[in-house]
Amino acid sequence: MDTGLQKYRAIVMAADTGSIVHAAEKLDYSVSSISRMIADVEADCGLRLFERSKTGVTPTQEGLRMIARARSIVAECDRFEEEAASLAGAEVGTVRVGTIASVSTHVLPPALKQLREQHPGIVCELLLGDYAEIESWLADGSVDLGTLRMPATAGYDTISLINDQHVAILPADHPAAKKKRFPLSGFSKEPFISLERGMVSEVAELFARNNVTVSPTFTAWDDYTIMAMVEAGLGLAILPSIMLQRCAYNVVALPLTVTAKRQIVMAWRNDHIPSPATQAFLETLPRVEAL
Repeated sequence: MDTGLQKYRAIVMAADTGSIVHAAEKLDYSVSSISRMIADVEADCGLRLFERSKTGVTPTQEGLRMIARARSIVAECDRFEEEAASLAGAEVGTVRVGTIASVSTHVLPPALKQLREQHPGIVCELLLGDYAEIESWLADGSVDLGTLRMPATAGYDTISLINDQHVAILPADHPAAKKKRFPLSGFSKEPFISLERGMVSEVAELFARNNVTVSPTFTAWDDYTIMAMVEAGLGLAILPSIMLQRCAYNVVALPLTVTAKRQIVMAWRNDHIPSPATQAFLETLPRVEAL
């Protein structure tokens, strides 16, 4: 491996783990070696890439930009090695996938099982985020594939993964639990539990489109936490219907009285040819007709 590339891997791993110690463990180097590599890169570019503290390292503003560039270089070198291995007849490589919770929970496990059975030399890394984060990762090359919602920004090729809808989540003993549908305006009259994962909220956009104002009583970042809170009678919520599969909570899901469909796709940049490992992973994914 090229010495420069080793240094770039070191700063990327330190940024991802937030720790020089953890970066050393992941890359199988000594802590002093990782520290020296990071110091060398900082000296070469004349910038301080990390703030150091007793709890770990945090990228500086300049560091964020340079780490993104290093991440792209590392990813491209990995793709080169994968392509060379493929041409030589070896099935190896790493596929990095940015994904939302509903896809990682209900869509990807069977695909990952098939990938492992058919291509045991290919490793898949999942990175959980929201749509804005995933699109950013796709843009800077941090991930090879990413789950986005339609309509997606131009510049991506896609295959459809999920067609579902947002539904109302109520406690089983709620007075409206036996109704056929739940009105969106009803959420403004009771405690509401909001699912938030960053700057983009599908539910907030749903309320805005229908001129409904709701002030969340609680906010959580996990679908299952929200269902547990609803079960406990802390409020109502709106979640994607796919999250109700194998649901262990005593809650009721009702369709909304407004259109709340969504289409989730697996996307990749159309200016990049997917690596052989990425192509192999794409072949394991289920195909769903686009809305």
